[in-house]
Amino acid sequence: MSENLTNGFDSRRNYQSWEEAFKGLAKPVRQQSVRVAAYTQAIFTQACEMKFGKENSRYPGRMVPKLAELAYKCGMYHQIGKALVPEEYQIWNPRMTSEEQAVYKKYTSDGRTLVAILQENSAQANARHKKVITQEMPTHSISWLMVREACEQHMERWDGSGYPNGYEGDEISPIAQVVGIAKELDRIASERKSEDPFADAFRILTTESGTSFSPELIEVLKSTRSKCRTIYNKFIHYTKALPKTVSLVDKRDSRPMGLEYYPVCSKEILPDDRNKTVAYIAEPWFGGIFGKPNEHERIDAVEPMLVRTGMVVDMSTYFIYEACDTIIRLMNCKLETESIILRMMDSFYTEKITVGRFLEIFEDQPIDKSKLILTASAPYLAKSPKSIRDTVEKYNRNGINVMICKWTPKLMPISMLVGMGVKYVMPDPELYEDVEFDTYPGELAAEDIEVYLEKIDTPDLLRRFDELSADRFTGVYFGNAVNEDQLISDQLFEEREQAEG
Repeated sequence: MSENLTNGFDSRRNYQSWEEAFKGLAKPVRQQSVRVAAYTQAIFTQACEMKFGKENSRYPGRMVPKLAELAYKCGMYHQIGKALVPEEYQIWNPRMTSEEQAVYKKYTSDGRTLVAILQENSAQANARHKKVITQEMPTHSISWLMVREACEQHMERWDGSGYPNGYEGDEISPIAQVVGIAKELDRIASERKSEDPFADAFRILTTESGTSFSPELIEVLKSTRSKCRTIYNKFIHYTKALPKTVSLVDKRDSRPMGLEYYPVCSKEILPDDRNKTVAYIAEPWFGGIFGKPNEHERIDAVEPMLVRTGMVVDMSTYFIYEACDTIIRLMNCKLETESIILRMMDSFYTEKITVGRFLEIFEDQPIDKSKLILTASAPYLAKSPKSIRDTVEKYNRNGINVMICKWTPKLMPISMLVGMGVKYVMPDPELYEDVEFDTYPGELAAEDIEVYLEKIDTPDLLRRFDELSADRFTGVYFGNAVNEDQLISDQLFEEREQAEG
């Protein structure tokens, strides 16, 4: 470890003002401090009303409403001690060595010393003969003590599991407890991969009553939920979280159609030998079958009726919106799913739909168009007029990706795929028995066309294709169909498993 890291306080103790020290914090730390200050003031005000910490004889006179502005300052400067080390050590990283973790945690006690020095410097600002202050001086000022306590003790925990001193219960200053829970609320709400991180943060914190935080403080927090939600919404652009999804389509349980999702996995193998889910194939389904209330039909069974009744565009648009809903929910959860591959009716490409009209779909809630991939079958395109293939080419050229399914080189030579601007191909599973099949993924990859293999239903098939230039796999071996809610739940679970493992 570098000398300037271990002796950071000695080399950086010459901050002359609060502003100068605050600027020494990394930008994310400054942003977090602003949010924590707002949460702290709201919780502190409510804590005073509920007389939290009022009877703590160790820290008298802290919890009074007139000090609400001071509480804001306590939240703003609670991690000022981080200004004494380089930026790369100001943000907690679980991959830090034990020595680095120890240095990181020193920001609490070092922060107390730094604010004590800044307080003295501020008091002497207009003095003719200024003293050189290099250490904490004793004080009876409650306002000064509260800022020092907030810096030093905000990582202490009610059950004694915190740092730097391992204080427990009422050994912890009430203002430090308020700053501590405000910081934890912000941390969880900012980092949580969820559709409603704020609600998750509240739920998680309420389970820590009597362990990390005082039961009385948890009750205070519950009483400030509405005010804290307002603060969260105000700073939502800092936290990079999005509000809860507003659906583009009405997905009531009673609706007669919808999408179910099949996982698509990459060749990346996780430590526990599971494949990583990177995308989903969205298959439309239709219910309302007379006499069979619990059964569904696939879109190919319903397509002739939709063509006959002129419903192809309307139904296709509905499914596109529903797939976009899922993409938006994934985005709101900060999940890195590559794409949703939507099975389309072949007759969709015969309709007179301009690219401009299609792009309007993305204006309701803007998403990255590359996250949605439409399918078109090679047998249909091969026998269709050139104008249909020109439509596919126009979509691809305008960033609306079309994957060619059931592909064989006899139906569509690779040169035809290139001419249509195709980026994704899903070969016909019947090709798997072709002795020449193993050469096709490499030939397609040479043209920057990604290969997706479907119906990989056994470990033997997966092993056979593992060495090929195939990019993605799907089939029963990787998981069964799920609905939209289960997809989100599965992805969140997988992300958390990876983060913990």
